[in-house]
Amino acid sequence: MKRKDILSFNTIGLSVRRYFYIMLLFIAIINVDAQLKLDFNNGNIGEVKWEGNIENFKINAEGQLQLNASVAGESQIFTKYKIPPDSIQVDLFFNLQFAPSNDNFGKIYIFTDNINESFATGYYLKLGENGSNDAIQVWKLEKGAPVLMASGKMGGISADPADGRIQCKIYRDGLWLMATDYTGKILYEEDLEFSDPTFMLQDSMYFGLYCKYSATRTDKFFYDDIHIKTIEKDTIAPGIVSTTVIDDSTIKVVFTESIEELSAKNIASYSADNGLGTPEMALYFANAPNEVILKYNSNRIRSGIFYTLTVDGVKDKSNNKKKSVVSFVLTIKPKKGDLVISEVLSDPYSGGDDFIELYNISDKFLKMDSLIIKNGQKNESRTILTDFILLPDTYIAISRNTDFLKSTYKTPVNANFITATLPSFNVDAANFSIISTIDKQQITIDSFDYAESYHFQLIDETKGVSLERINFSTQTNDKNNWHSAAAQVNHGTPGYKNSNFASPDNFPDEFGVIPDKKTFTPDGDNLDDFILLNYKMDKPGYLATVRIFDAEGFPMVDLANNFLLGTEGSIKWDGIDGEGNSMRMGIYIIMTRLFHPDGNVKNFKHAVVVANKF
Repeated sequence: MKRKDILSFNTIGLSVRRYFYIMLLFIAIINVDAQLKLDFNNGNIGEVKWEGNIENFKINAEGQLQLNASVAGESQIFTKYKIPPDSIQVDLFFNLQFAPSNDNFGKIYIFTDNINESFATGYYLKLGENGSNDAIQVWKLEKGAPVLMASGKMGGISADPADGRIQCKIYRDGLWLMATDYTGKILYEEDLEFSDPTFMLQDSMYFGLYCKYSATRTDKFFYDDIHIKTIEKDTIAPGIVSTTVIDDSTIKVVFTESIEELSAKNIASYSADNGLGTPEMALYFANAPNEVILKYNSNRIRSGIFYTLTVDGVKDKSNNKKKSVVSFVLTIKPKKGDLVISEVLSDPYSGGDDFIELYNISDKFLKMDSLIIKNGQKNESRTILTDFILLPDTYIAISRNTDFLKSTYKTPVNANFITATLPSFNVDAANFSIISTIDKQQITIDSFDYAESYHFQLIDETKGVSLERINFSTQTNDKNNWHSAAAQVNHGTPGYKNSNFASPDNFPDEFGVIPDKKTFTPDGDNLDDFILLNYKMDKPGYLATVRIFDAEGFPMVDLANNFLLGTEGSIKWDGIDGEGNSMRMGIYIIMTRLFHPDGNVKNFKHAVVVANKF
């Protein structure tokens, strides 16, 4: 092939390539014209064609469109775009680094047919006015004449700075829906709704930004993430976010989106099991369009029962609906007798924190929110803020560093924790109280006078070792009802069943040793280190004398001498003699004499074995 031919071929190839690139560019331009999307990340304000006071704006280092004027005044820029053939959605971010007023405010022209407001027809959002009730407003322009159509949340943009995200949905039939987010989390809430069927969208309109500013606000307007697109058809039915029992006759149901009012208020759309049935009323409020309040009068919600609510027939505003089934339960604040202290750690390992464990002894579902933990010795308390619900027969550990607890004590997956700050704990002794606020009254529901001496005597080091409650039926402040957590569980059981737990079912009719605990190994590993003499008396007032003898009948230790008993409880022996020494392996006899002031005397004899694991 000759050079000329080669040149000719390359020229043809270049032409083809040029044509191809031009077509791609043309297609790209068409796609861009079909919607407007500006994130300003490329730093180029000229990525679209602007008209107006372009010189008074810039793209800053954060990739935002920023006002950059030199003196006080007014500035505006506009760009033309094609209106999608269907309904449109407009999203954008704004940040005004001041509290807006009539002298400093912004306008966002959603669409207008003219960049000169005096002759324009269209709509704009106004950001700012005098006073403290500033709200985003929607204004309509009819050949330059402004008409206020609707206002959003009062005070929504009254702060300094005034910032947030806006999402407008505009339908061809004239329906406007605007949602806003002022949290920074992109969690939109409905802000306003109105209809204006008198104005028809044109195919091509202007989007624009307007700023009015004083000399100190010439660079305090910021805009970003501008996106105008076709609204995608809603085909997703409303789901249920939460079901909250307010009281024994009221349930609040929160949906994933706004719901249609008539279907929401139809009581036939709701039905609960366990005899609760259909509510007498279903209340819907325009200021909370994704919520329904169900009211029961004839039947009441009972404590301790899991209910199932079936929702069938509730529609969103696009007529989507589906059947949903959710569970709910009546929760209450704990009262005395519902919640007890189960375990405490006041001297944690290095890098860890104290913890207190609570146990739900009732058959109720307990709200843990606003529970107060108090150290009486230091007169210091902390309020626990949580949405955790404590189920019956369940433990919960509260600590500032729950991750440390989980890793250190190798807790099971079903262990329960609340991360919260506790009052400072004394290492040697303290008073821990649980306080519940009911009807504005603070009620102490359990209290524990802790002492370091409650730990097992043969333990050399108590750092990181928790004290566990043995029996929940016995008085909290009975020192015999507490013992060091077992070494087998790394000396702590936060959030689950205690290693030294003794069931109330093991209580004898009068006085006896737990059947499966007649042999114990007081070797300091905190596992089977003690035995319990459990009692259940027919009346209060008994005095107990408890002595331990070896197999040959020699007295070894006095456990109790005229010790006043309650109606039920325990006396603990940890295998230590009267001199503080560990007893030798062997059989020991426990002699118990009970005396009552009315003259009644009872005697008991039990054999136990002190053993060694090896």
